[in-house]
Amino acid sequence: MMLSVGKIFWLIIILIAVWYLFKIIEKRKLNTDKNNPKKQNDHINKKNLDAFKCDVCGLWSTGKKCNNKECINS
Repeated sequence: MMLSVGKIFWLIIILIAVWYLFKIIEKRKLNTDKNNPKKQNDHINKKNLDAFKCDVCGLWSTGKKCNNKECINS
């Protein structure tokens, strides 16, 4: 199979068309996310959880002391 100038030309045209198609799809997705108020407020509605890792048992706990009943720090 030999690559002729015509085949290379059409291959380049197809690759450019696919590239622009993906750019259009990505731009539509970004515009949809911007216009959706629920998506914009998702980061506001998430609450932060303060936790620490116990030095003795390695369990992640909330509060001021380890929640592991078997840990000597609890």
